[in-house]
Amino acid sequence: MNAGKVRVAFICTHNACRSQIAEAVARMRASDVIEPYSAGTDPLAAPNPDALRLLAKGGIDVSMLRSKALDEIPRPDIVVTMGCGVSCPALPCQHREDWGLDDPTGKEDAAYDACIDAIARNVDDLADRIRAADGWDHDRPDVSALRALADETRLTVVRALAHEEELCACKLLDRLHVSQSTLSHHMKVLVDAGLVHQRRDGRWMHYRIDADRLVALGESVTALGRGGHASNGDNI
Repeated sequence: MNAGKVRVAFICTHNACRSQIAEAVARMRASDVIEPYSAGTDPLAAPNPDALRLLAKGGIDVSMLRSKALDEIPRPDIVVTMGCGVSCPALPCQHREDWGLDDPTGKEDAAYDACIDAIARNVDDLADRIRAADGWDHDRPDVSALRALADETRLTVVRALAHEEELCACKLLDRLHVSQSTLSHHMKVLVDAGLVHQRRDGRWMHYRIDADRLVALGESVTALGRGGHASNGDNI
């Protein structure tokens, strides 16, 4: 990676259309400040051929595009979801946003062109904000993770999970003495921050801590006390 560039991951479910367009457009329009990647939670075998065709028609290089899973890309500084809601879980990052784009898959060329134009505008806006932030510290703490831990209930959950390989939501309810809706809210915050992983088994969700993530967060916070500087992620 070139020094000073911000790693931006464009995420959607299949990594076939919108996220691929965003990766290609960002590489063309903002390569001075953005190192773009794209991935999907359930990637298809290959990118959407209509998206590739219309990108190429517009003079945008598509030679580097391929469908990828989340674990095939480096950890990003910024995550941009394309508008597919809960199907796009947040990766650990220092800033995230959703662009709320309609999927043009299966529609006429005009829909693809409109999507490409909207993504180009959003990429330009993001690049301008990154330039205005005047630098990026890739080792600074993840603000979203710190915020997730700034709550006594969530800290209690993290402590409990740190001593167990996995806990069912039913066990957490017994320990915390909160309603199921309250627990669901707190667990969503922890999952979205990348601190906790979840899986469903029958009626109940089961949770486990991401120990490596916690260690990395602790190291980045410790580095601040050794002369590091505060995050500028909120300025993006």
